[in-house]
Amino acid sequence: MSCSFSIYLDVVRIVSALMVVLYHSNLRLLSGAVIPLHDHGHAAVIVFFVLSGYVIAHITASRENTPLEYWSSRLARFYSLALPAVLLTPLLDQIGIAMDPRFYEGATTHGQAWLRILTSLTFTNEVWTLSIMSFSNVPYWSLCYEFWYYALFAAYSFTRRRWAWCAGIALLIGPKILLLAPVWTAGVVLHRWQASQRIRPVTGAWLVLASCVAYALFHHFDITETGSAWLRARIGTEWHRQLAFSRYFLTDYLLALIVVCHFAGMRALAPPLERIAPVVKRFAAYTFSIYLLHQPLILFFAALIHGDPQTPWFYVCTMLAVFASIIAISTVTEQQRHHWRRMIRGWLAPRPTQPLPAVVLGIDTPIGLAIIRDLGRHGVTVYGIARSDGALGLSSRYLRQGMLRDGDVVAQLCRLGEEIGPAALFAIAETDILMLNNARSRLPGYRMMFAEGERMERVLRKDLTYAAARDAGLFVPRTWHPASIREAAVAAQQVRYPVVLKWADPNAMIPLLRQAGLVLEKAGHCADAPALMASLRRYQSLGRYPMVQEYCAGHGLGQFVLMKDGEALYRFQHQRLHEWPPQGGTSTLCVALPSAQHAALMRQSVALLKALQWEGVAMVEYRYDPATGQAALMEVNGRFWGSLPLACQAGASFPWHCYQALALGRQIDARPYRAGTRCRYMTAETRRLLHLLARAAADGVTAAPPGHTTVARWRELSAYLLEFLHPRSGYFVHDWRDPLPLWRDLRHSVFARLRQPRYRHKAK
Repeated sequence: MSCSFSIYLDVVRIVSALMVVLYHSNLRLLSGAVIPLHDHGHAAVIVFFVLSGYVIAHITASRENTPLEYWSSRLARFYSLALPAVLLTPLLDQIGIAMDPRFYEGATTHGQAWLRILTSLTFTNEVWTLSIMSFSNVPYWSLCYEFWYYALFAAYSFTRRRWAWCAGIALLIGPKILLLAPVWTAGVVLHRWQASQRIRPVTGAWLVLASCVAYALFHHFDITETGSAWLRARIGTEWHRQLAFSRYFLTDYLLALIVVCHFAGMRALAPPLERIAPVVKRFAAYTFSIYLLHQPLILFFAALIHGDPQTPWFYVCTMLAVFASIIAISTVTEQQRHHWRRMIRGWLAPRPTQPLPAVVLGIDTPIGLAIIRDLGRHGVTVYGIARSDGALGLSSRYLRQGMLRDGDVVAQLCRLGEEIGPAALFAIAETDILMLNNARSRLPGYRMMFAEGERMERVLRKDLTYAAARDAGLFVPRTWHPASIREAAVAAQQVRYPVVLKWADPNAMIPLLRQAGLVLEKAGHCADAPALMASLRRYQSLGRYPMVQEYCAGHGLGQFVLMKDGEALYRFQHQRLHEWPPQGGTSTLCVALPSAQHAALMRQSVALLKALQWEGVAMVEYRYDPATGQAALMEVNGRFWGSLPLACQAGASFPWHCYQALALGRQIDARPYRAGTRCRYMTAETRRLLHLLARAAADGVTAAPPGHTTVARWRELSAYLLEFLHPRSGYFVHDWRDPLPLWRDLRHSVFARLRQPRYRHKAK
C-alpha cells in the first residue's frame, strides 16, 4: 500500500466515523434543527466494512502472517476498547436515566444486564436470529459482525482444512451475519486483485468520478430504504425484522461495489497527501474510539447538561464533552493496545521451557520483580528468595516457588540446589553479591549472573573507577578524599558549592557505621563550608571520611551494557525525568532514549567497562547538562539497577540476555528496544509530589511572588495526573499481565502504616 493511499484511507476513516456520530446525534431533544449530513450513517458503516477487509488483507500480506501475530493484534484491538465500552455503557446509562430519562426512551435497553455483557464480550449479540443491544450502544452491532469476519478470514488463511473450519464458523454465527460477509470480502478482493492494481491514473480518475456520481444518485433516490421495502414485501414483515441490521443487504452489495470502485480509482490516482500525514494519522488513531463510544456518551452528556435544544450551544457543549471524553478514554484504552497485544501474545504463544531454572535472591523490590517477570515470560522456571512476606515478587504469576530468607542463605541455596539441580543465580544487592562471591566454592551447581569479586571491587571502589574513567576520556567532577578533619577543612575552602558526599567503598563502610550507631547515606548534599564541616565531623570518631565531590548540574543519564569477553552484547540508555529526593537520588520517572542519542558517550562507557575488565550487566551513571553538553561520571553500578523495569518494558530484556549469555553460553536474541517508553515508581513519585507541594507552600509563606506558589503546585499536580494518561507510560510494579504484586504492595503498605504507634493510638 502506497503512503498516499494509506493517508487517504485514514481520511476516509475519519469522515466515516464523523458521519456515524452525526447520524446518532440527530436528536430533537438535543438539537431543534436537523443536523446536516445526518443521513449517511448506514453508508459509513458499509465503508468501514470494505475498508476493514482491505486493511486486513494488507496487514496479513505484510506483517501479521501467522495465526499468533494475527490473533494477538486483532484481539488486542477489539478488547482494548470493547471491554471498557461494554462495562462503561450500562453505568453511563443508569446515571443518565436518573438525570433525564427522556433521552433514553426507546434508545436503550437495560434488562438482563449480565446477558448483554456476556454476549457483547463474546461478540454473539447478532448470531442467528438474536439481536441483543449492548445497552444504549447501538453501533456495537457492527463489531459483532466484524469479529466473525476476522475469524472466517483467519480460518481460510491459516488452517489446513479451511473449508471445514469456515463451515463450522458459519454454522455458529448463522445466516444473518453471513449476508453482509460479501461486503467485507469486497475489500479483501480489491487488495488481492492484481489487475485492479495496474489501473492507469486516467482510468482511476474516471472511476472516482463515476463512484461519486453513483453514490450521489444512490443517496438521492434513497435506494437503501427502497431496497429494504422491496425485500419486506417479498419475505414478510417478521422475517424482515429478524434480519435486523442485515435487512439492507441487497442494496449494501451495490453500495460496496461503489466503494470498491472509488478505492480502486483513488489508489491509481495516488493523491499527494504526505504533507497532512501527521495530522491525519493523529486523528485517525481515535476513529475506532469515536465509533464505539460516541452514542452512550452523547446520551449521557445530553442528560447531564440538560440544555435548550433550540439553541446551538446545547449541541456544541454536548459534543465537545463527548469528544473530550473519547480522547481521554482512548488514551488509556485503545492507545494502550500494544500492552494488550503483548499480554495476549503471551497467553497464546506456546512458552518454550528453558533448560536451566533461575534463582533470584532479593525479590522484595521492583528490581527483583522485573527479573522474575522477564525470565518467566521467556519460559525460565524461576525460584525467589525474599527477606519478608511483603516482598513484591512473592505474588508474581511467573514465580514457580517463593521462600523467605534463612539466617544462613548460602546453606539455604545449597539445599535448594540439591532439590532443583543446576541453576542460574541472580542477586540484587551489592552486599549479597559480595557474600556470594566469597561463597562461590560452596555453590558449585550455580552459574553466577554477576561478576566475581575482583571485578566487583574495581567498580565498588570509586577511586579506581574514576581513575579508569579519566584514562577513557570521561569527565569526572573534582573530588577530594580527606583522611583527617584538617584535610577536610582545607578541602572545604577549595571546593565549589554545592557539594555531594559519597563513600568510596560504601559496602565496606556499612559495618563500621553500624558499630558507631550511624546509618549509611548514599549521597549527602552540602550547600556551604559550615554545612560540609558539620557533616564531616559526624565521622571524626571513625577516622574515616566520605569523598567530597563538586555537584554537577543537569539530569540523570544512565547507560546500561551487558558485557561478555570484552564485548558489549547489548546497550540501553535512559534519562531520569524525576528523582527522589528531587536534588538527586532514586529515579522515580524515566524515559528510554534512542540509541543514536549520546552515541559517542556510549562508546566511552563501553571503553570504561573494558578498562575495568567487566563481565555481566552494568550501569554507567552520568549527570548530563543539556546547556553545556557535558556528561559527568557519577558511578558505575555493577549489578541490576533500580530502573530495570523501564528497560524490560521497552524491550531491553537484560535478565533474559544475561541468562542466555552467562548461564547458557548462547548468542543473545537482541532486538531493538522501544525508545520513548516511560516508567514510574509510584511510591517514590508520590512522595516526591507531596514534598514539592509542601515546599511550594513553604515558599509561599516566605519569599515567593504572589501567585507563584499556586502555579507551581498546580503544575506539579497536573503533571503527576497527566502522566497516567500518557500512552507510553508504564509502572515499576503494576502490570496488567501480572497484577497481584501491586495488590500485595498496597496491602503491605496499608498494614505497615496502621501498625505505626500513632495510628494504633488513634484507633483506641
